[in-house]
Amino acid sequence: MPTNPLRSLRHYRELPGILGRSFLPVAFVARLPTAMVVLGVLTLLAAATGSVGDAGAGSASLAVATAVAGPLVGRWTDRRGQRLPLLLLVPVNVAALAGLVLAARAGVPLAALCLLCAVVGATSVPVGSLARARWLARPLTPAQTQAALSYESMADELVFVLGPALVGVAASVLTPAVPLILAAALVAVFVTAFALHPSVAGTASPPAATPRPGAAPGTPTVPGATTVPPAVPPTPAPRRGAAPPLPTVLRAVAVPAAAMVGVGMFFGATQAGVTGAAAAAGEPDRAGLVYAAMGVGSALLALAVVALPAGFGLRARVVVGGGGMAACAAAMTTAGGLGTLAGTVAVAGCFVGPTLVTLFDLAERRAPAGATAVAMTVLSSANVVGVAAGAGLAGRLADADGAPAAFVVSAVAAVGVAVVAALAPAGGPARRGGPVP
Repeated sequence: MPTNPLRSLRHYRELPGILGRSFLPVAFVARLPTAMVVLGVLTLLAAATGSVGDAGAGSASLAVATAVAGPLVGRWTDRRGQRLPLLLLVPVNVAALAGLVLAARAGVPLAALCLLCAVVGATSVPVGSLARARWLARPLTPAQTQAALSYESMADELVFVLGPALVGVAASVLTPAVPLILAAALVAVFVTAFALHPSVAGTASPPAATPRPGAAPGTPTVPGATTVPPAVPPTPAPRRGAAPPLPTVLRAVAVPAAAMVGVGMFFGATQAGVTGAAAAAGEPDRAGLVYAAMGVGSALLALAVVALPAGFGLRARVVVGGGGMAACAAAMTTAGGLGTLAGTVAVAGCFVGPTLVTLFDLAERRAPAGATAVAMTVLSSANVVGVAAGAGLAGRLADADGAPAAFVVSAVAAVGVAVVAALAPAGGPARRGGPVP
């Protein structure tokens, strides 16, 4: 890695040439539905049933199904490549979203609505995780890999700021059903385009083959992409069907997954605390804007991870990130107003972004060969589980004791992130060479 931080940023200019210039916009828009659906379901079901509790049950069904199905989709794509699984999931997901809208408007029982929410979650395409898997399928240098993962985390953060904003505007200006209809349209167009994009080549465990002259073994060809020299001699790709068992992958990435649950709990608890603080201030409509400040800080600092010195190891970065998040959460408990709270949330985001990038990097290094997509989706599922748990626990505490109690949950979750990283063993050799630092 270059010693000059500004020179490190040049690796972002190389990204469009690796997977093709159209990949970045297609993958960015394709992940918008995921960010829209959670709040869209809450908005639709709350309007349809008249009960926030019933809407929460539907949202919980969505979250559980998403968390369970994510690693299974990742394993499927590791075995078969991404194109076929995605092309099969897209029409089912679109139909489930349309069916949920129609069922809510028809006033069907809550159990049926929850079942439809579960189908929506189970058939959702984890675009962010699969996009990371496409980068990691290429023989990149460590600096290029860091830049790609940093970009993906930045894209996730921006999407999770834009997605809820789109839902709020569409639901208030039009009807509560429109956000999910729009999400279905985006899935049909852009997730299909993501599935068909040439970068999908090489996402399966290929059969053993003799490499073409002048090509690195296992290196796929992407039309319009440049050739990127590998940092280390690439490992020959495993035979098709040789993807390791799911329990093996789960054990390998247990440490970053456990830390990601803590990050998710921090998200969920902070969101509950911000919502409670805005309501207590008599401005509940400002909760989304206050919470969005975290996404801004997180996105900016995620991009800056490539400039961190190589001697600042991955586990040390998670420890520092968790500690910084905990300190900010403690400050949130005493924030005097929404402006101060927004500033503190933004500072917390500066620790969140680098922590997310580092956890995905750790998972990629620890994952067995042929299980990259599973590893990425396991981390995404861990985040979903953490968000649901944090929001549920902190929401109850906020109702009983006010917003500061919710921020205590945020602080404890962040401390947990740091502790998991600090106490975790260094692990075996990384797949890109050397032990995990």
